[in-house]
Amino acid sequence: MAFSVKRRIYEGLPEWLKRPAGWVPFSVLAGQGYRRTVARGRELDRASREVLSKYQAGALGRMLDFATREVPAYQPMRGLVERLPPFEALKGFPFLAKEDLQNDIGKYLPRSFDRIPHYECTTGGTTGNQLKFFVDDDSQAVEMGFMHRQWARVGYSPRSRKATFRGVAFPRASEGVLWQENPVYNEIQFSPFHMNDENLDRYFWKMRAFQPEFLHGYPSAISLVAEFALRNPRALEGIPLRAVLLGSEALFPDQRERIENALGARVYSWYGHSERLILAGECETTTAYHHFPDYGVVEIVKDDGTVATRPEESGELVGTGLLNRSLPMMRYRTGDRARLLAPACSCGRFFDRFDEVAGRWDQEYVLGSTGSRISTAALNMHGSFFDRVKRYQYVQEEKGKMEIRVLPGEGFSEADSRAIVSAYEKKCGAELEVFVKVVDDIPLTPRGKARRLIQKLPGV
Repeated sequence: MAFSVKRRIYEGLPEWLKRPAGWVPFSVLAGQGYRRTVARGRELDRASREVLSKYQAGALGRMLDFATREVPAYQPMRGLVERLPPFEALKGFPFLAKEDLQNDIGKYLPRSFDRIPHYECTTGGTTGNQLKFFVDDDSQAVEMGFMHRQWARVGYSPRSRKATFRGVAFPRASEGVLWQENPVYNEIQFSPFHMNDENLDRYFWKMRAFQPEFLHGYPSAISLVAEFALRNPRALEGIPLRAVLLGSEALFPDQRERIENALGARVYSWYGHSERLILAGECETTTAYHHFPDYGVVEIVKDDGTVATRPEESGELVGTGLLNRSLPMMRYRTGDRARLLAPACSCGRFFDRFDEVAGRWDQEYVLGSTGSRISTAALNMHGSFFDRVKRYQYVQEEKGKMEIRVLPGEGFSEADSRAIVSAYEKKCGAELEVFVKVVDDIPLTPRGKARRLIQKLPGV
């Protein structure tokens, strides 16, 4: 059974049945894809640069062979793949943009698409412009294998207890129940939508009872936790934190310093994206991102269109996936920028490395009715709510209220507006009253980007 199906079944269980599910070892629940990913990591972590390059060349060669046989958009590159080594052949592939997939995704689907077990995903839409795409059925299990490989660097194991601050649904938020246990991940989830002082005091009380070793969540949310702890030093008493696991947003140096000083634990950050082509995390000894060689091929493309080869050169992160056959993506432009580093690291790994990531991640806030600061990352929506929307944008002019400006697509109706409002109400509860306003245009910035949030409240 696919991991995604297992997760849907688990999430639909009543609370009294979820706890026994958490007693089953995670590696058993997650399946073979997870176990293979974890086991492979033990080998590659110790591998030389030569061995890693050989492994990647083999995996890339197989993916390029598949793509040029199966995918209409890539069939013209078949000759390149047949006569050149994999890394050289890849250079002959055109760059792929999100808009290419949005305009005609059929060109990028393999002929055997219907025979490959898969499911549909959407990006979180940090620019208000979602992408719908497909991943293999075991993708979630494999992704968790990589995440657990990353977190193991700071002592995490699947049975470690953690407290999580991410944008999941809290069905009892309207009743004042702002946390919920998730036994299969051995975690307690806290709402990032209700982070005022009164609730943060309750969050710390609950954490003292739960005893998490790790905090996991958005940098913007954990930063608010840290800020509260700085003002209330006794809040942390009795909580055995070992590390703070941060993702889904950029992490700024001042945030890292504040969180580590306030919580007394190492901050560990990683870089990834919904399309699952690049995944990189910090190591035990540095804050540089180490890219997993068995996840994808990463390139840093300079402004002149050439690929960075020397340390300290910067450019756009471009990824090629090695795992997903439902929708092979070659040289996908992420829109994010980074600086190339030498592969050798004091941790002993020889992975591709980069740092100074900047781009589409943002950390703007809207203000909830009780003064809670809600990050735009926490407001991200995965799902079908924006299927008939070309672009959307958040606007706040009044505390506790938020307008979503929607540029409608074909077939958009009042029912879609109601569905969007309902989805945000389930996420945010009474903290945020949401309105949808259909507009004729959402202007871009001078650099051609969409602003995620227009915040008109002073000081937010």
